[in-house]
Amino acid sequence: MRFIYTKTFTKIFSIFVILAVFVVLDAKGYLGLFKDGFFRVYGFTTNKVTLATNSVKEVFQTFFTIRHLVSDNATLNQKIDALSFDNARLRSAEDENSALRKALSFKQQSQPNLVPVEVLTLDATGFTQTIIIDKGQNYSISLNQPVVAAPGLLVGKVTKLYPASAEVTLITDPSIVVNAEVVDSAARGLIRGEHGLGLTLDLVTQNDLIKSGDQVITSGLSNDFPRGLLIGQVAALRSNSTDLFQKAYISPAADLRNIRFIFVVQ
Repeated sequence: MRFIYTKTFTKIFSIFVILAVFVVLDAKGYLGLFKDGFFRVYGFTTNKVTLATNSVKEVFQTFFTIRHLVSDNATLNQKIDALSFDNARLRSAEDENSALRKALSFKQQSQPNLVPVEVLTLDATGFTQTIIIDKGQNYSISLNQPVVAAPGLLVGKVTKLYPASAEVTLITDPSIVVNAEVVDSAARGLIRGEHGLGLTLDLVTQNDLIKSGDQVITSGLSNDFPRGLLIGQVAALRSNSTDLFQKAYISPAADLRNIRFIFVVQ
């Protein structure tokens, strides 16, 4: 009986009475408005918390996705750089093999004695119109011997000799004069270099027909160059009917800024 008068009993009894009152009120329908408001507030709060949580999760997911993409992109860039380097080496080797194949083929088909040489120095800017080759007096190379690229494209001639090397002056140098002939019309003239800017065909009579696209070869009228070496083709005419002779711009057949394997004609 003493338990009835304790504080613990009083608290438990009070809670029981309150719950009983809520049960009765709920059964009578008096708590409907309160329950509706509670659930509305609870649902609204729950939705807002869920949205905020999802937004935070999306932010972190986006952050980690970006980090992953950055890492993958760096890896791919490294692979691209490596592949580009490998591709450059393969293309260089392919170009070298192609040049050697053409050179060997030209050597086999040509009648003159050809000495294969390799270019040691080359001014790719075109400032100087000379190159150094890897053979000289020790290989019976002589001054003024023609130098060609496969298949028979005129490059220049030997102008200086050393025991194990030689200097070749390109046809684009003004000091080199070549007796030339236009293939289609047999018109003849002189080819002279223009300081690396190209070639000029001069002293062609007005009676001869020359036009853009015509091929120009060595005529063989001088002892410096044998007949039939391809010099280039007519790029444009640079004279008119009132001039005493016709002149034309000639585009060299050989790529004089990117030559490596060539031949000295003996």
